[in-house]
Amino acid sequence: MNRILTGMVPMRDGCRLFTSIHFPEGQGPFPVILVRNLYRAKGNLAARQDVTERGIALVEQDVRGSGLSEGRWENPWIQEADDGEDCLTWIASQPWCNGRIAMRGGSYLGASQWFAAKSGNDYLVAFSPGIAPCNYHESPKYQGGAFILQQNIGWALGTWKRNGPYDNTTVDTESLSNHLPLLDIDETAGLGEVPFWRKWLAHPCYDDYWREFDLASFADRIKAPAFVWSGWFDIYTQGALDSFMLMRNSAGSEEARFLTRCVIGPWAHSEPAGEIPLGDGEFSRRKFVEEPENAFLEARLKGTVPPPVAPLVYFMLGKNEWRTAESWPPPGVAERNFYLHSAGAANTRFGDGVLSMLPPEQELPDCFVSDPRHPVPTTGGHGICVPNGSHDQSGVEERSDVLVYTSETLSAPLTIAGRIFVHLHASSTAPDTDFTAKLVDVYPDGRAFNIANGILRARYRNSMEKAELLHPGEVCEFKIDLWSIANCFLPGHRIRLEIAGSDFPEFSRNNQTGGSIAEDSELRIARQTVYHDKTHLSRLILPVIP
Repeated sequence: MNRILTGMVPMRDGCRLFTSIHFPEGQGPFPVILVRNLYRAKGNLAARQDVTERGIALVEQDVRGSGLSEGRWENPWIQEADDGEDCLTWIASQPWCNGRIAMRGGSYLGASQWFAAKSGNDYLVAFSPGIAPCNYHESPKYQGGAFILQQNIGWALGTWKRNGPYDNTTVDTESLSNHLPLLDIDETAGLGEVPFWRKWLAHPCYDDYWREFDLASFADRIKAPAFVWSGWFDIYTQGALDSFMLMRNSAGSEEARFLTRCVIGPWAHSEPAGEIPLGDGEFSRRKFVEEPENAFLEARLKGTVPPPVAPLVYFMLGKNEWRTAESWPPPGVAERNFYLHSAGAANTRFGDGVLSMLPPEQELPDCFVSDPRHPVPTTGGHGICVPNGSHDQSGVEERSDVLVYTSETLSAPLTIAGRIFVHLHASSTAPDTDFTAKLVDVYPDGRAFNIANGILRARYRNSMEKAELLHPGEVCEFKIDLWSIANCFLPGHRIRLEIAGSDFPEFSRNNQTGGSIAEDSELRIARQTVYHDKTHLSRLILPVIP
């Protein structure tokens, strides 16, 4: 039986955090893996044999305001900077530690590592942040300027409830998603005024509040190499790739820049990727994350060189095979435009919408009505609580408020790897509205699987730092970011683009009044017009591997 110690570790402000230490056999001192956990059940001390059997001690700590730790969990993520640094320093001062510490964990446990590493602590020799954010404004809060709704209700308010005196309170995510105004959803849930909920809604723009969270603002202070991992349908897909490239280009030591690694697999936040066919190959997290992660951390903890592998390992959908690259996007990728065409009736998959590499000439625009009282439902994507991953879109493509543009059947494979954008020329009768875009792989049997999606709140069409309302009826260009994907469209398949005005409840509805999204309860209908002609080149931009 391995020895276990527990105790309360003081932070710099006197708050004490519950900490357990699992020791391997022997006298030590030992290298240490640290896990800072938001979700550990009170007093849970389950042994971690996979760590201790390799001669490594495991330290697990309940973050401030969770489990058996003191304090309040009222400053998510940012509170882990000082607390994480204090914990690293405390471990290094203990006689059972040999001065080499690594961190690991996913989601909040991954995010907590970035903030601990922010200090540049010399005792931290490696860390493995999985499924974690990079730019917290972009995700998990305001993708394209639209508030990520259901995930924040289910996760943020649900976690606040679990860590507070709310035993008889139920956070009904579905009903709360329909509540307006957004600002008092916390009170409606019976949780009082939740400080971070109010603060997030008070900062819809990317401003100094969010810069403090953004890895781009402190990557150059991180000295330890990272093993970053995520999935193509995770809420932090782009965050993982951006974090990887920031570390490779800007980390605070040559060692961190050279040794940082990344794995992106066919997963959502949890392992299943939805319904998209993945073939019979091996793609489990255990093989492609846990095994190389263990080898990476153990080598760093024992002062040896990690196994020689490519900096980036990613899964190519369609081909259902693993590929490697030195960077993201892979070298040699070239942008290719696919233009929107129709005779003015691209509504539904039965309409006349076409995707083509030929630019349009004179064509009628497409119109649809965006009604926030009857929003387009979320049917897959990057969410956590709503149906996430990849699913057949045939049903939602029968709605008249969804424009559908489809290519001809491919005679040769088309392979893409990189970030996807849609440049949409459109107008609205509203002073503010949303435009969504969804990239779909249409199979020969008609099934249509989403592989990338994005949204843009119109008031942020020029900058996430400043809101600018629309002039109703004015044609503007909207650049919609669908994040990154790697997919091979196979012969016999077709490429499809969906354009709509909502993706609910993954994202909050745009009230379309031009008022405060946080405080407005009024909902207005808007008429949207999408232009595609020789002066309005609405197009899908794909990163094609030659």
